[in-house]
Amino acid sequence: MSSVKIYKPSWRNIRKYGIYIRYFIEYLKNRDFKSLLVAINYVFFHRLPKHDYETKSELGRFRIRKSSTDFQFINYAYEKSIKDYLKRNLGSFDVFIDLGACIGEYCIWLAKEGKNCIAVEPVNYKAVLNNVAINKLEDKIKVFACGVGDKKERAFFYIPDGVTSSSHIDNDSGNEPNAEIDTLDNIMKAVSIPVSSRVVIKLDVEGMEVEAINGAKQFISNCQNLRVIYEHFIEDNYRNDRSLLEICDFSFENLDDVNRIATKKV
Repeated sequence: MSSVKIYKPSWRNIRKYGIYIRYFIEYLKNRDFKSLLVAINYVFFHRLPKHDYETKSELGRFRIRKSSTDFQFINYAYEKSIKDYLKRNLGSFDVFIDLGACIGEYCIWLAKEGKNCIAVEPVNYKAVLNNVAINKLEDKIKVFACGVGDKKERAFFYIPDGVTSSSHIDNDSGNEPNAEIDTLDNIMKAVSIPVSSRVVIKLDVEGMEVEAINGAKQFISNCQNLRVIYEHFIEDNYRNDRSLLEICDFSFENLDDVNRIATKKV
């Protein structure tokens, strides 16, 4: 079993109360009282929903799976700084590529805004497909049931109970592979995107960012207008920045304490 610690919210963490309130306000704005009650139950008792249910948020309509934290990801307050950036810049990109797409929430939201979207997800891809169908966006979102890395292979993903968004490769476990890995360069061969397209990539692959970047060298080199959003931690010693700079020249900006955006220089 993986030794990675999975974060769980707690009512004892007073410093998080501002964030919790923003979540609760979003549920109320969308009259999603079911998710509001589920979220409160999770914060206070770490209990997850016992049944599937369907609901809507600012991002679209979604099937919330039982025993999951899906209700968190459909809330606009989750990764708010990224969503705020994308909302402010809706007119500056045509294509959105979500590497580690979770349940498809970003692609569904942006496809409804007219963007062509690509969702790449190794663990929750059935949830992505289901949510795409619920929103009738099959013509706007292409879904690939794999993870991304620097080569095509099969790998074992450790899937935490209830928190499938934190699934990550754990090849040292000795378990049999349970998911496909491919390179973004290979994936993009199946998608017709002109090199002149204005592209935003969201890269959230639980520690595999460098491998994913190395497997996208051709696409990154050829794409004329590209931005990449990814998590950034001081202890990583700017490894994602350095991997991108080995391919092309980029400028960098922090969106918040965790998320960073790299913009390719022309």
